[in-house]
Amino acid sequence: MKLLRTLSGVVLLCALLLAFNTALASARPTSGADESKPAQLVSWRQLGQSEKLVIIGSNLPNGVELPVPAGVKALSLTGTVGSVVNVAGGRVDVLDSRGVQLGAIPLPPGTTSAPFVIDTSAATVTNGTVGLTFVLREDNPPGTSCSTPPSVTLGALAMSFSGPSPDPVTVSDFRPGYLSRFVLWVGPNAPRDVQQAALTLTAQLSALYRPIPVRIDVDTADNPQPVQPSDTRLIEIRRGPQPGMTVRNGGTPAAALVITGQDASLENQIGIFVDRRIDLAQSPSAAVTSVADNVRPSARTLTFAQLGMAVKTTVLGTSTLYSGFDATTFGVGPIQGAQLHLVARYTPVVGGEGSVVLQSGSTVLATRTLDSSGILDLQTDIPAELIASKTGMALEIQYLPRQECAPLSDRLTFVLDPASTVTVIPGAANRGGFPGMPMSLTPDFAVALGDPTMIRYAAQAINLMGQTTDTPLRPTVRSLDDALKGDQPLMLVTNQQQLSQSGLKPPIQPGTGASVSINGDPVTAVDLNGALGVIQAFTDRNRAVLAIDATGDWSLVDRSFDYIRSQDDGWSSLSGDVVATGAKNVTVNLTLREGGPMAPQPAASSGWRWWVWLTAGVSAAAIVAVTLFLLGRRRHSDST
Repeated sequence: MKLLRTLSGVVLLCALLLAFNTALASARPTSGADESKPAQLVSWRQLGQSEKLVIIGSNLPNGVELPVPAGVKALSLTGTVGSVVNVAGGRVDVLDSRGVQLGAIPLPPGTTSAPFVIDTSAATVTNGTVGLTFVLREDNPPGTSCSTPPSVTLGALAMSFSGPSPDPVTVSDFRPGYLSRFVLWVGPNAPRDVQQAALTLTAQLSALYRPIPVRIDVDTADNPQPVQPSDTRLIEIRRGPQPGMTVRNGGTPAAALVITGQDASLENQIGIFVDRRIDLAQSPSAAVTSVADNVRPSARTLTFAQLGMAVKTTVLGTSTLYSGFDATTFGVGPIQGAQLHLVARYTPVVGGEGSVVLQSGSTVLATRTLDSSGILDLQTDIPAELIASKTGMALEIQYLPRQECAPLSDRLTFVLDPASTVTVIPGAANRGGFPGMPMSLTPDFAVALGDPTMIRYAAQAINLMGQTTDTPLRPTVRSLDDALKGDQPLMLVTNQQQLSQSGLKPPIQPGTGASVSINGDPVTAVDLNGALGVIQAFTDRNRAVLAIDATGDWSLVDRSFDYIRSQDDGWSSLSGDVVATGAKNVTVNLTLREGGPMAPQPAASSGWRWWVWLTAGVSAAAIVAVTLFLLGRRRHSDST
């Protein structure tokens, strides 16, 4: 009897376990993801967006698009409610691209910091992206403009996916929607055509995944090393008689894409990564049989639409519209100035006051009054001291309705005309250094390696610079002697002796042992008594050069690259002309000759002369004067 009760209990327990496992199986999503693996939390920065979102004003949509890896779902959005300003109580609604509410982030009175989780599994994914809209809803919103506008800051934003991307099976699986890293294996003594294919692929992948900062490493070990397929893809580039691409060990964690060929046929295979055309290769092998290289021609004038600068905003009070252009897009190499023809359309200002202040950095380029015409048409120059690979601009727009405490619906809409233009002036008389790259390496640049194993450092530089521009970089591998004799922009990866004998004059010139010459003002010779890993950007006889070298310990160069990756905007965060890591593993970013503030240049026209006067100190006074002028006119109008 006792044995019977025991057997009955065992049977009941087994039945319960079976039922529980069946319920779990039925609750699992039916996507292609491997649900046996844990969910993967990915920061917004890794997805190409800021980890902070500032929402200003009630009932105004704030949209964001995020990539979703192939075969998985975006399970949840996580983050932290940071500062809450002028919100007595309310919530932030989160909607998908259809306008369907996914959830709400509560904002109780007195909120300072609180975590939140929003279920996004029901959000619509279109073309590999999920669109999210954030709208601040107040319990008692103000009806007029007299009160301070409410704002909420959301931080530490991240997405949780239903699992890693499935182990790759086809060629197209080697371009998942989200990825942290590619490893390109070339071996320890890669011939030049393999080096060329690896660097071209690095440039293409960096542009293809932008703005996601995907890391690309070139491996020169004797044999390929296994990678974590959940967020990394392994690509082997080998010299062989048969050109093509084949997936080896498909469907397993050891999967790799093997690219083969020789000379031009090997580099041709990289053409499938130029955009999403690789998604068509849905089989375990493919081959590129021919490539017609259709390089976009260089241009000195491009429209705002071509530069991605066509934006708009609505204003009540003061609002700042941020824009700017990527100088690399022009493909003319370094530029030393630009001419801006800006056209904007806005709600005609009748019975109120409006103005625009156009700035680049802290320098005012132009000021205008907005009137009843509804059209702003201005032309101005951007001088050399403000030019960088990414030249930013800000339009501070002010609109003051005639009515005191005007209703919040009384707003001015301001739209930049996409037909506005930027015309650049080619030349090397700019700030130089890191701010001048990668624009000074366009349209093509030479890469010279002191040793085949040094290719991994060239790849890191191309990867980091490529993350800053939509224009794929075009490296050409050349011998050290040929590259030094040529006049192309140059990327040089050498040991200290090769750099010292190159005939170039970098900011930090290596000597013998641990000695260096610092070619700044003044020039100093220093014995550091320790190793040094250096990345330096400089101009030599009107030729842009990026030199990478080490005295003794090359791991210090890796630390220098890690420093660049750790910056909020990566390569774009750098100033000056030197990033160096010393024996203590401390990295510094120095300005020795180039890349720092630049004095205003001699005027080329009356517009440039006006600009120099403005930068000499009138900028701050101009803003104050405009504000006082508007307020004065407003008081005068009210008194009458």
